[in-house]
Amino acid sequence: MKSVKTPLRSFEYMAWAKTVPVGARYDLTQSGMRDTIPATVAESPGDAAGGWSGGLPIAQIGRRDRAAETLDGFTRAVASRYDVEATDVIPTLGASMAILHTLIALVRSGDHVIVERPTYEALYRTPEILGARVSRLPRTFEDGWTVVPERLAQLLTPRTRAVILSNLHNPTGVAIPQTTLHAIAELAARVGAYVLIDEVYLDFDFSLEPTAAVLPACKVAPNCISWSSSTKMFGVSAARAGWIVCTDPEATRALTLAIEYLHVHPPVCSTELGRRVLEQAPDLERAARIKATAGLKTVARWLAAERRLAWVRPGAGLTVLLRLPDRMNDNTFSDHLRERYETQVVPGSMFEASGHIRVSFGLPAGELEQALANVSAALDDLHS
Repeated sequence: MKSVKTPLRSFEYMAWAKTVPVGARYDLTQSGMRDTIPATVAESPGDAAGGWSGGLPIAQIGRRDRAAETLDGFTRAVASRYDVEATDVIPTLGASMAILHTLIALVRSGDHVIVERPTYEALYRTPEILGARVSRLPRTFEDGWTVVPERLAQLLTPRTRAVILSNLHNPTGVAIPQTTLHAIAELAARVGAYVLIDEVYLDFDFSLEPTAAVLPACKVAPNCISWSSSTKMFGVSAARAGWIVCTDPEATRALTLAIEYLHVHPPVCSTELGRRVLEQAPDLERAARIKATAGLKTVARWLAAERRLAWVRPGAGLTVLLRLPDRMNDNTFSDHLRERYETQVVPGSMFEASGHIRVSFGLPAGELEQALANVSAALDDLHS
């Protein structure tokens, strides 16, 4: 049998993430709410069995005649959240599939794509796999990890088809202000490019108020496309309920056509649970923001005393990127922290940020304080 000429490159971050033990004692790698439905969320009316599975018996999950009904309910729930038409919503199997879905629909081999750096690996690997020519837009610690439109202007060409960013930025949690995103959209529009925004963390700071500093990309300009899922703020990752929101008719047609190549109909269980999650969004948002606010205060107090680390305070979410002391290897530090202190952090190199670590602050207060103390202890061991 002949070998594959160009084998698919390993998704390095995901391969690493699967090495983190389930139930690790101090796990600072989680980027979203834990996979539980909070007790504050009301159960479905008339659910004799209890829980959110009411009205969706196992026997019906595979029935094709339920697909249209549940899909309609899901897309309407997403549309209501974003205040758009249901036809502007394209369902996906989580945000991971939304990345591939959007790029398959809009980008062709040889097109030019600009992707932020540092970022989540799939955002630049996927266009590379599809044969796009990828340029990188730096976001730097010195600039507070913000996007600088002037740098983007220098990268745009007549062949640029898409600009890909994350908001909140993954891995730093820094937000792209509405004014900056508008400037980016205007620059991209001059060359006929779309601005594609991974917004899985924006739910921690979601708002449609016109005066809000940060808005979903799809509400800023017609050439901006948003995607998100039930995974991060809603804490329902296994549902694989995701969505793309696009108000540009040409792009929406292409995104809708791509459905037939990817999943035809999303699973009934995903769209039904996704609808129920979105209908409870206010309660879930409240719980997530309480946890995030408390955790961030704990991190800020710790860093006020732990001067060996530097940070840019995140806009929202549950993660922060911390800069290690000069010449300290993030992989070596993370391995030492895991092996000696049973504490897990994400090496920054997994997000193109060598010399940093990504830390989640979504743990209960006592666990978080001990985990951060363990980080300081590891610094004592390795920092001379």
